[in-house]
Amino acid sequence: MTKICAWCGAKMKSDDDEAGRPITHGMCDDCLKKVLSRYPQPAGGFLDRLNVPILIVDKDGCVITANIAARRLSGKELPEIEWRMCGNVMECVHARLPEGCGYTPFCPNCPVRTAVVQTWATGRAVVDTPAHLDVETPRGIHRMLLRISAEKAGAYVLLRIVNDVRTNAG
Repeated sequence: MTKICAWCGAKMKSDDDEAGRPITHGMCDDCLKKVLSRYPQPAGGFLDRLNVPILIVDKDGCVITANIAARRLSGKELPEIEWRMCGNVMECVHARLPEGCGYTPFCPNCPVRTAVVQTWATGRAVVDTPAHLDVETPRGIHRMLLRISAEKAGAYVLLRIVNDVRTNAG
């Protein structure tokens, strides 16, 4: 299947996963450069038009920016998200350890971190993969079930993190 940039319609190299499913919300390098150069907050209004949570992260999982849907999911405003590690943004209990997000003994098994690091290193996308994070809530620690997708876009990774409400409802 041919992958097409969702913004300009240009054909892109296809990085389907093993199941053969195409990546959603693909963005070519040219569109990413335009988006990041046009807005005072990188990708500001452009990503906000998408109704799915999208984070733009660097190769280590540091969040560059997040759209409105991602801010809603995290319960944070943009200044509380930008330049922070994904685990801190999502309130991962392991990110609060002295070593910090990305450096604890739990981090090598983190599905979010793994998706970002592998996608950035290989260029191979992760698509709609089940994942979980143990997060701090007012009621204590809660296992948040997620579905994540990651796609490399230039020097960054577009990370979609969706709360899997179907399995979190019980």
